Amino acid sequence: MVGVQRAHVLTPEEAQRFVPQGEGDLATVVGPWAMQEEVRLTQRMGVAMSALSGRPMGQKEEEEEVSGGWMFDVGGIPLAMSWAPLIREDIQVLAIATIPFSDQKPIRRRDNESKSTGSIQLWQFTPSDKKPAGHLACPSADPPRFLGAQCFDWGRAKRLAFCPVPLDGSGVYGVLAMLTDDGLARVIEARVVKDADAPVYEWLETPLATLGLTDDYNTSVTCLTWVNTNRLALGHSDGSVTLWSLYPRQLLQRVGAHTTYIIDICSAYPSNPFLVASIPVGGCATLTDLSQPTSEMTYFPVPAISFQPNLLCWNEPMQGFLALYPSSTPNTTIAFLHHRFFCQARSITTGPNTLMCVSAGTTHPFVLVGCADGSVFACNALQKLFKQKGEPLRKLKVFEHEYRPLVSADVSDEPAVLSDPAMESGEAASPSGLRGAVRILQGFLPEENDDPRTEKRKEMDRKKRAAKKKKAPKRKKTGAAAAAADEDGEDREAELDEKLASRVVIHEPLTRVTTAVWNPNLQFSCWAACAMASGLVKVMDLGVE
Repeated sequence: MVGVQRAHVLTPEEAQRFVPQGEGDLATVVGPWAMQEEVRLTQRMGVAMSALSGRPMGQKEEEEEVSGGWMFDVGGIPLAMSWAPLIREDIQVLAIATIPFSDQKPIRRRDNESKSTGSIQLWQFTPSDKKPAGHLACPSADPPRFLGAQCFDWGRAKRLAFCPVPLDGSGVYGVLAMLTDDGLARVIEARVVKDADAPVYEWLETPLATLGLTDDYNTSVTCLTWVNTNRLALGHSDGSVTLWSLYPRQLLQRVGAHTTYIIDICSAYPSNPFLVASIPVGGCATLTDLSQPTSEMTYFPVPAISFQPNLLCWNEPMQGFLALYPSSTPNTTIAFLHHRFFCQARSITTGPNTLMCVSAGTTHPFVLVGCADGSVFACNALQKLFKQKGEPLRKLKVFEHEYRPLVSADVSDEPAVLSDPAMESGEAASPSGLRGAVRILQGFLPEENDDPRTEKRKEMDRKKRAAKKKKAPKRKKTGAAAAAADEDGEDREAELDEKLASRVVIHEPLTRVTTAVWNPNLQFSCWAACAMASGLVKVMDLGVE
């Protein structure tokens, strides 16, 4: 049943048991690559970053210093993020689902520790009041504000998504759907925090609604997506897709789209909300029409194995889905799947390492891609689709994140047993008060937006044509010019080989980019949030005039 959400306020001391604790500061190295400086970030501390130098605002006296976004530490591993759809333009709110670092450590747990707690953090950002007429909102120099956390005993929060319709006129930031460790989806209210002095911690006793197939044996919810204001589509561990009504709470449809665990699901809201794309762990990416579920279904005809969520999203301007390229072999390419030609995938961009997340803008065709090596790329997907012959295509590395732990991990046959996974972070506290170090690099030049395999094939074809020309009875180049041409070809091929080899390089686990999301609100549509496994979250204004 859909009821009233019941909750009570916790003290900061009580909330420490449920909100992940970082157990130390992060030494963050930022700035231009030749003049980087160290900045210490403590948990729930944020700073505004300069758009010119990438340093915290006020660190250096620069002419016309403009804020380009924020950076803050959440004290845990952020698994999912979602922007609140707000009508008001004085603030923006970001919800972040975090887990302790100990959850992803190779440790042995006791049986009585299976029931865990979870929390969702809320952060607030303010735009600059100096916005020129006719321009989009710009970040202010004010640091981000930690509003508080929603705590519960339903398990760790793994997925979350705000209802895409603004509801902030009713005293809430929005209605938030989340997936927890107990295999159920819950819908809660993210209420407005009126106290500007201190964060508010709430203990949720009952949510607005709880969704799941509780009558089926061992069938849990694995992913979720909003279909409209009152509808949620859920993916399940048995491969079925269900459509739920929140008010009244009722199961409307159940479609057997797959035969294995569904790892990702996405609705084509707002233009085609009845179209739902889903990706299983093993099988074919499928598009289901919920208005005619028995007759309307299509899929990409290449079976694939997918283990990574956050790699499926809907692109409204392009009317299609962006996902990991369906392939029977491991790949690092993002594909575009139009909703009318879902079985025909088009390559959009290729990353240098294992892909971790993808996000498409709601009012523009730009795509963000996060990788396991800590790099975040952006490209214009529309330009890639409608490429003209000879037109240069570029992608840009927005920034690169690198994490180094303070103490190397203890590799032993008998790992330690933690008494409380919610309170232990898995990082040993050091006398210096640090848990690790992070380096952020930015200011990269645009690079060619093409698959290195395709580039290498073109380079090999060019060499074959050059070899044929040498055999032809024509005027030959001088010795110096021929040697220079051969050297350029060898350098180019070596560079491509290095790009291909980077796809299998293993990096520090906390270096990876866990999730990235564009802001859906119109005036803030160029703001993007990127979360790293080290606990850092960067909110950036990527718009240019």
